[in-house]
Amino acid sequence: MLTSEKKLNHTLRIRISEEYKYLVNITVFDSNSRIIESQASNRYEVSFTLPMGLYSVRIEMNGDIKDEVILLDKEKEYLIGDKNPYTTDNIKIISPPKQFSSALLGETYGSSHEYYTYPSIEWSKKETFQFNQDSNGTNSSLFIFLRFPSVERFDRLRSSFSKPFYSDFEIVDEYGSVLTQFETRNGIEINEQQGWIAFNAKLPNGIYYLLYKGKESRQIPIYIYKNWHTQFFMTLGNQPLFGTTRIFLSKYREFNPNERTYKYIDILLDKLQNQDFILDNELIEMAAYGKYESPMLGLICSYIYLQSKETKSDNLFNIITQNMQNVILKDNEESPDLRALNILAVNHFPNYKYKKGSIKGTPMLRIGFEAILKASVQNKGLIPQNSINDFISENIYFDSPFNTFKPIPFKKKTTRKQDNIDKSLSGKEDELLESIKIDGIDLTKISSQEEMLLPKSFSINPKVDKFTTSIKNLFDESLFSYIQSTNEPDIENSWIKSSIADIVKSNNDMSINDISNDLNVSGNTVTRIFNDWKKEAKKKYGK
Repeated sequence: MLTSEKKLNHTLRIRISEEYKYLVNITVFDSNSRIIESQASNRYEVSFTLPMGLYSVRIEMNGDIKDEVILLDKEKEYLIGDKNPYTTDNIKIISPPKQFSSALLGETYGSSHEYYTYPSIEWSKKETFQFNQDSNGTNSSLFIFLRFPSVERFDRLRSSFSKPFYSDFEIVDEYGSVLTQFETRNGIEINEQQGWIAFNAKLPNGIYYLLYKGKESRQIPIYIYKNWHTQFFMTLGNQPLFGTTRIFLSKYREFNPNERTYKYIDILLDKLQNQDFILDNELIEMAAYGKYESPMLGLICSYIYLQSKETKSDNLFNIITQNMQNVILKDNEESPDLRALNILAVNHFPNYKYKKGSIKGTPMLRIGFEAILKASVQNKGLIPQNSINDFISENIYFDSPFNTFKPIPFKKKTTRKQDNIDKSLSGKEDELLESIKIDGIDLTKISSQEEMLLPKSFSINPKVDKFTTSIKNLFDESLFSYIQSTNEPDIENSWIKSSIADIVKSNNDMSINDISNDLNVSGNTVTRIFNDWKKEAKKKYGK
């Protein structure tokens, strides 16, 4: 009897092809829908020894589920993947759900339609916008490609649009000067039948912003690195799908949908969004070698490792971090992401020094901004009052691994004349940003030369300062009366303001530092909010 039962057992082996190994989760159920634990499993395969019968193999990928029912009546082997010339007849193919990405990354992606892929390649090589007469000497560029999930989806949506789908976008430089407003159709390529937009221009290195002025308005920082070409992709719907944002850095002014590292960037961005800071050896190895061709891969992988508590690869990531700053992305030391990476390195590696002042601009990746924000609790100088990072603190969104936030609009914007520009952006360090408004409140001018606020070198952990004074001794009673009585929309719409108001209502004997530590925001941001309220209280009470 025992011998007979043993003969009824068969081996079920399920392998995962290379391109899906980080994306697919496999679960096997018996005929009673009970989960079966595998006898052996790793990133590439799972195997079972099971009695003859019916089983269900469930494949989960990107939130999609596909079930395959199999009859195990002999030893069987399955491959999760796509058929290729090396697949033998005795291996059964199970095709996983299609992948989706705003970037057009090959046939395994259900979103990579040819009618989007071909124009994305074509316009990644062509100029749509002439920055100025000196741009021919610039070896850096920005390519933006926005499109819908499919033509079919675009056709279903277009009848509901009250205006052209592209009209709410514009690109501005770090000073708020408009490079192009998409509604003018100048400097962009548009296909209104298929639903896509392309922008491509040689630009000086530095930070730029893609602004969306529609119902759910956003501001997205895009950094152009000297001697690299920045490629930006995003999918559109009724509103832009900001969580689909993908940004690559390429040596070449051409988008390559078959670049292997881009798929790993997709994997790492999913990890960032899910707060998953675990890296296996293969991902680390891919980043270590791939960062030279694709710096974004090295940047994101370094962010994840330095954010983790892992130490086994400290020597490697110490080298990677140094190489990212001094070799691969050299001559780009003002990059906010490189500054943020430096701050994380200070917290991760012993004896690592942060040698710069405040951050000019803001990182492209949200983890970078969060690193600066966290460090600013102990060193307020990292986020000066009225700097862009000060305002992002209360206006950030969390639906993307990239740093997106409610626009911080400039009071005055002027369209840049393309044929009359005598200075690159990098030559304007001494200029002042225009005064800006947030929720209708005029703010002081922001100095674009934030480096001047601090010495060139300072510790992440400075000594305690004047922010330790109780707020009841810093402000008049009228301020607290204003906070107690007000129901202003700007408080309700800002998590920081509403949190500070709640704290003050229950206890006004706290210091700026106490509130800063409670909320994990810079003391300068807390101070700026109190000063804004002080002005409003004076208007209301005349004191």
